[in-house]
Amino acid sequence: MRPERQRELLARVNAHRRAGRATDEAEATMALPTATYTDPDRLAVERRLLSSAPTVVGLSGLLPTNRSYATVDVGGSSVIVTRNSDGHVSAMFNVCRHRGSEITSGCGEAARLACPYHGWTYHLDGTLAARRRDEYFDGAPSESLTSLPVFEQHGIIWVAGDPDVEIPPDPLQGAEAELAPFDLAGYRLFDSTTFTRPINWKLAVDTFCEAYHLSTLHRNTLAPMIHDDFSVFDATGLHGRMISTRKSIDQLDPADGTADELLPHATILWFLVPNTVLIHQQDHVQLYQSRPGATADEAHLSVSLYTPPKSERTERYWAKNFELLVSVTDTEDFATAAGIQRGYHTRAQDHVVFGRNEPALQHFHRSLNSLLE
Repeated sequence: MRPERQRELLARVNAHRRAGRATDEAEATMALPTATYTDPDRLAVERRLLSSAPTVVGLSGLLPTNRSYATVDVGGSSVIVTRNSDGHVSAMFNVCRHRGSEITSGCGEAARLACPYHGWTYHLDGTLAARRRDEYFDGAPSESLTSLPVFEQHGIIWVAGDPDVEIPPDPLQGAEAELAPFDLAGYRLFDSTTFTRPINWKLAVDTFCEAYHLSTLHRNTLAPMIHDDFSVFDATGLHGRMISTRKSIDQLDPADGTADELLPHATILWFLVPNTVLIHQQDHVQLYQSRPGATADEAHLSVSLYTPPKSERTERYWAKNFELLVSVTDTEDFATAAGIQRGYHTRAQDHVVFGRNEPALQHFHRSLNSLLE
């Protein structure tokens, strides 16, 4: 983040500090029907959106070298993303054109992609390389994997799960002004995991959209490090960015206008619709992605940790960080969300309320509703 932008945001944080227990606010409270999280008809529309809209699948470090590939999920489909020998990124359905077998799992490096069922091979751009016993198949070997729109920019890879969808040239919708200076293209994927929990997929995003819960839900884990006030929020198109202030900022005089570095005192969260949260910590980046499961009461959650280039941190340090971030969100945020999901099926309430101190949460749901419409 550029120095002038840090100074501007730090001034806004300090204004809240001088005011006391203040934070950026929305214009009014917002009521959201609980059916938003339980209605199967709504879920069906959301599935269509998540299966077609441009979606973040990872940072560039997902494909760290030429001739690398990774298997990702876009909507409900398995997708292969590759980086060929000249660095170009491609995306295609993970479906062999012979009998429909999935070709890859996980990630790795390969000169060609080989189907494990009958051995058909494909170049990294998805074109057919060879068919075993080609003489038994009529016609020219023209079957290629079905390609998908893919776009790499500012170290972020986007894929649309519909071959007919066009990814715009500015999918970040203005967020690149802050994200580009971080040079995310140089970050390495340290580890990732995917698990399923009994919550609606949107609840996994909701938990990152406000700092209000930190002092209670995370009283023994995050609260000693991060304030639940002094947050700032800005919308960037349908996306949004929230800054949570770390308690190290207490060492700065809020009236002192000479301080110009925000990053040592901030956790920065970008909400990239429809289903991704990108979090910049002081020394690494976290990526959370949420997708619907079999019903409105189930979500598939992916968590990834990316490390900066030339980091002096040890592998043991990163492993401990990754274990901690998964543990805290799973045992505290997602466990609480499971109880929320159960409550939505009772007659306790027909709507939930997002306060004026939760502007990012309000913006996320308005953006999602806009996309669905």
